Amino acid sequence: MKRNTWIGLGIGIAAVVGVAAYVWTRPKDEVKWRMAKLDRANVTQRVVATGIVNPVVQVAVGTQVSGVITALYVDYNSIVKKGQLVAEIDPTVWVSQLQDAQASLDRAQAAYDFAKVDYDRSKRLFDEKLLAPQDLDTKNTALKNATGNVVSAKAALDHAKTNLGYCRITAPVDGVVISRLADVGQTVAASFSTPSLYMIAQDLSKMKIQVSIGESDIDDVQVGQKALFNVDSLPDKQFTARVSLVRQEPVTNNNVVTYVVEMIVPNEPLSNSQDDEMAPTGKASVGKVQADNPPRGDEREGTPDPEKAWERTKDRLPAGTTKEAFLKRFQERQASRKMKALPMMLPTAKLDPQDLARIPGGSSMIPGPRFTGNLALRSGMTANVTIETAKHYNVLRVPNGALRFNPAAFMKDEKKTDGPRLGQPMMFGGQRPGGGAQSGTGTKGGVVAKREDRIWVLQNDKPKAIVVKAGLSDGQFTEVSGEGLTEGIQVLLGVDNSKQAGGSTPAPLSGSPGGRR
Repeated sequence: MKRNTWIGLGIGIAAVVGVAAYVWTRPKDEVKWRMAKLDRANVTQRVVATGIVNPVVQVAVGTQVSGVITALYVDYNSIVKKGQLVAEIDPTVWVSQLQDAQASLDRAQAAYDFAKVDYDRSKRLFDEKLLAPQDLDTKNTALKNATGNVVSAKAALDHAKTNLGYCRITAPVDGVVISRLADVGQTVAASFSTPSLYMIAQDLSKMKIQVSIGESDIDDVQVGQKALFNVDSLPDKQFTARVSLVRQEPVTNNNVVTYVVEMIVPNEPLSNSQDDEMAPTGKASVGKVQADNPPRGDEREGTPDPEKAWERTKDRLPAGTTKEAFLKRFQERQASRKMKALPMMLPTAKLDPQDLARIPGGSSMIPGPRFTGNLALRSGMTANVTIETAKHYNVLRVPNGALRFNPAAFMKDEKKTDGPRLGQPMMFGGQRPGGGAQSGTGTKGGVVAKREDRIWVLQNDKPKAIVVKAGLSDGQFTEVSGEGLTEGIQVLLGVDNSKQAGGSTPAPLSGSPGGRR
């Protein structure tokens, strides 16, 4: 063989030997694990929800009769007392019904009187044996019918009086008007429902928060539990409340079932000024209240006197004109002139509250007590609520990531076995066990596979699973218990991505952390 051939063959053999030596002696890739300590601390379970702030008691003031609103005597923030007149409905139709009911009663009473006299006359004739028993029975029946007609007519009259009384709407409770839902001139129809004119908050010194809690968390919420919340207007201020009611009524929306939870919270003043302090009765101070109303229209100077007008004009009136007719026409004319002049008088004149109440928007200018309390919580605010449902003290806890981590993808040299590794639950129905905490969805013969949570530790530089029982979770840490758990042991959280073998992808996660957040 030529010399060059031997040289080439030697170089080839040297290269093969060098590559084999490198492959044989190079260090194996190692996984760099991320670790965390198992420590002891307090774990608080919380339920977070969003709710609406409302007064504890708010009453809708409505009308039971239909008609046109002719007067509104209170407006937004007005302080009202129980029984105070707040609005009026046009009574024309109901006055007519009352008059008709009165006429029906008069006719029924007249028929009864006649039937009574007729029966008494027939009774005397019967006693003298001058009238047949059948005729007396007829008169008695007529008297009973007349009696029933009188009773029915009286009931109709009472009903008409009641409906007429409903035209004057009064406040059902003491409180503050927080909403006005109608104005003068608006027609309300009470045929099928009761239209609301006002919304009155009985007491603004305490507020109520209503939140919706999902069915998965509702069993953890109990009456008396502490809740913390804040509102958007005061993001740095934290309010404290207590759960006062957990409603049993389910609310289903888009196949999601929730339950309403109510909390009561004292309403705090924004400042310590005297005007904003809470009154001893628990209701906000309203400052000065104007006690005297402006004089009525017929008491102001410049208003013509009807009696004097009659004396001046009676000799020039058409023949047959009575004083009553003149006075009625005079009052109608004065009322018409006053209503036409109101728009021009508003900026300068001191109007009668009765006049202001009968024009659109006039109720806002009626003098009276107004709510001036500067309170932190207002009706309709959005509250971000956190309810503390449970708290365990001095328990072992791990980061939630330790319960989700599965190192199986990084254990390439480990032989696969047919059975489950330590810490894996046996799944029925032919399902293969997977890594991480299992949900228990496999079934066989009606038996549901039990969930097993586990964490991983290093033993002889290899991951080893430890089955644990997960408890409360605060969203970051979860309480754990089980055999072999001691404070300070290192548990696996994941791998260092920059040192993973073969450029592996990040550690897979499976299952879910134990406990509720």
